[in-house]
Amino acid sequence: MKRAPLVLAILLALSAGAGADPAAEPRVSRFSGKPVPRFETLRWAEVNGRTGPSLSSPIAWQYNRKGLPVMVVKESGEWYRVRDPVGDEVWVHMRMLAEGSTAMVTRTTVLGASPARDAAGVAEIGKGVLVQVNSCDGAACEVETAGYRGWMPRANLWGVSSAPPAPSGTKG
Repeated sequence: MKRAPLVLAILLALSAGAGADPAAEPRVSRFSGKPVPRFETLRWAEVNGRTGPSLSSPIAWQYNRKGLPVMVVKESGEWYRVRDPVGDEVWVHMRMLAEGSTAMVTRTTVLGASPARDAAGVAEIGKGVLVQVNSCDGAACEVETAGYRGWMPRANLWGVSSAPPAPSGTKG
């Protein structure tokens, strides 16, 4: 019975690693030379998501929303395994994706005139709306949609990294 706590501790440690967010450990893909995971967008209005990385694999999903952000979580040659905003994962051919700066609003949010929390409201943007991301500054991103421009919390957007990128200062 002395081994039970040790076995339990090992199982807990293994399960914690299995559920880790892939965004926490970015790496550079040997196929594309780009970091994985990363966000890209659907290039076309109809994109097939397959169960495996080939045209002979069955279609699991057909996405019908050009510009929808997806997270590339794995690459295999010209095929990318992507996670959609709902959390489902499928394989898509690299030609179906584009680098982009769109994000999807994850909860109804008031767009602010500035990044300050107490900024005047510009518009209310509903859950599921696609927005163009112009820039992010700390915990807020400047976005545009339907003729409105303003700031919303980064946490309310699917399609931008959850944390600001590390400074990339140059030495001269």
